[in-house]
Amino acid sequence: MDQSADVSPSLRVQRLDHVYQPEKYTWTYQKTKVQSTSQVLHGGKTSDGIDVWQSFCFVVVRKIPPAGSPAGSEPTVSVTIKNPYLRTVCKDIVGDIPGLSWTVDPLELSTDLLISVYPAFAEYHGLLKQKQEHSDDEEHVLRSLEPLLDYMRTDHQAVISQIANLLTNKEMKSDLLSTILVPGTVLISSDPATGEPCASQLKSFTKGPHGYTLECEGLDVMDSAQDTTEEPASLRRAATQHFGRVVRRLDIPYFKGVVKINSLPVYPMRYHSDEAGLKAALLARARKWVGLNGVHHMHYQGTAVVGVNTSCGRAYIKYQTDSRVMIDRGTFKQHNANYSMPRPAAVQAPQGRHALQLIRQPSLDSELSRQFDGSGVEPDNQKTASELSDDELLLASPVLYGFSLSDKIWLEFNIEKVQPIVWSDEPFANLVLPNNRRELLRSLVEAHSSNLEFDDFVRGKGQGLVINLFGPPGVGKTLSAEATSEHLKRPLYMVGGGDLGTDANTVDATLKSIFSIAASWKAIVLIDEADVFLEQRSLHDLSRNAMVAVFLRHLEYYRGILFLTTNRVKTFDPAFLSRIHVALSFKELTKEAKLSIWKAFLRKVSMDDLPATELDDLVGRGVNGRQIKNATRTAISLAKSRGEKLGYRHLAETLDAMEEFENDFAAVRVSQT
Repeated sequence: MDQSADVSPSLRVQRLDHVYQPEKYTWTYQKTKVQSTSQVLHGGKTSDGIDVWQSFCFVVVRKIPPAGSPAGSEPTVSVTIKNPYLRTVCKDIVGDIPGLSWTVDPLELSTDLLISVYPAFAEYHGLLKQKQEHSDDEEHVLRSLEPLLDYMRTDHQAVISQIANLLTNKEMKSDLLSTILVPGTVLISSDPATGEPCASQLKSFTKGPHGYTLECEGLDVMDSAQDTTEEPASLRRAATQHFGRVVRRLDIPYFKGVVKINSLPVYPMRYHSDEAGLKAALLARARKWVGLNGVHHMHYQGTAVVGVNTSCGRAYIKYQTDSRVMIDRGTFKQHNANYSMPRPAAVQAPQGRHALQLIRQPSLDSELSRQFDGSGVEPDNQKTASELSDDELLLASPVLYGFSLSDKIWLEFNIEKVQPIVWSDEPFANLVLPNNRRELLRSLVEAHSSNLEFDDFVRGKGQGLVINLFGPPGVGKTLSAEATSEHLKRPLYMVGGGDLGTDANTVDATLKSIFSIAASWKAIVLIDEADVFLEQRSLHDLSRNAMVAVFLRHLEYYRGILFLTTNRVKTFDPAFLSRIHVALSFKELTKEAKLSIWKAFLRKVSMDDLPATELDDLVGRGVNGRQIKNATRTAISLAKSRGEKLGYRHLAETLDAMEEFENDFAAVRVSQT
């Protein structure tokens, strides 16, 4: 600060009216005769450049409406800061506000703004005054603040008292809401995608016809260039995630009467009923969120959403999801290029900090810095997880982006609902396969999973493992792929043969997408009911031949584990026979196989003590493995709806209904032939 050591800044206060003279079409200044209230001024220098207000601490300017103004027009009042110490303290406390420059001269502040930060001015003054010894600069700060505080208490006492009474009860009125919307304040709102409480830092606000629009900032991932290209997920796993500020826009509609502050849709965090508990919960959630940004295979149970832009703003389509998911923001962006993601905030040089250098002493340094630095967070938009402070983590998003493996949908997930997977080797142990075949399958997938080095003569070809499972429905083909995924602790990307498309171009694009995603996640791919692609080609069906050719090409270059299940293939195309590494044939379930399956499901529902006669009846029913699973699930629902303990009679009743349906269906088919 350029301030002569032997000249003290003025502490005088001047009051002027800015009056319009219609006969001269000019504005002039006159000494105020009657005090008033309210807004902004221009001036302070004569036509020859002399600053006539230089000798004042600040100038209160009341702007008188010109003749002919609408009835009821009130004078407006603003305060022009001239004292350099007062200017820097104002800058430190108020911070950055769009449209307000701390370098302009004259510096004009509205009384609305000064009223909103009055408690901060008073607290700042009190903390500084408590010091036993003051430097010369600190003495100037104290003496410069006192005239401003006196002016506020004198001219705006009624409003200040009203605000104080409201805040004592943690209440607020709509027209005074701006007094708690101080830039830099941490606000609490409900995240629109998840409904979870979310902290944001207020930068500025505007008043519109329907309410307040708040420009805020939060913490999110800073997307890099690799997130828009097809970088392998393995590289994204290893890449260091960077975090930074993003824009958040919040709204508070106007309201009638007096309301509790924490009942508003957006309010300062300090008015929460359990601020300490909320802060601890937000920090714990943020640390989990930071740890899960990257590529992770997890389980999700709850509501997930897809955001869509509408004429009324952003809306969310909800999906109830109970599925294993892949958390992968980078791949999400690649496959949803036009999806609206959080927008990075503009990086600004930190203002509202340098005034503290005037009063920086060990006893006040940390306290004043913490409370009056104008911002809890540096505006650096490129920080690693280890560089984030608690103040920054507090602003973290509750959203993770990824893919539901069961629903085949890209979704926004609630971080609170994302949990680790509980793996089990039980499905693999229960596979209805001869022991030697089960061990063959285990050995093959484990060897491939260990990155065995072997390549074709043509680089990139023949590095996958293709397993064909063929046989009638319900004998364990799909379960074999699921159990293998569980055994290897890998994601399972399952798709039906009919989902690949009905023409060569669609099949090509779909397979390219599926295999690319699966390779990046090291996922096992299951193409269920792939009969149409594996059956022998004919000379007459050119469209199908083209699809098969595309399928063969992708099969040749896929590097991962691929399961193909087929039900009705009578004659395999020779080209596929040479590309399948192992084929496992599944027969109709034997009595021993059914007994094993029934026992496995009965153990799951605590019915493993079923009498032998009842168990024999269940085994003797003409059902396959899938039907056994469905019957058990239906029997559970039946018993629950009746308020009864699950028993044999519920299973028998369910199986009777299934058999009756099959008999009726068979009769209909016979009548139609």
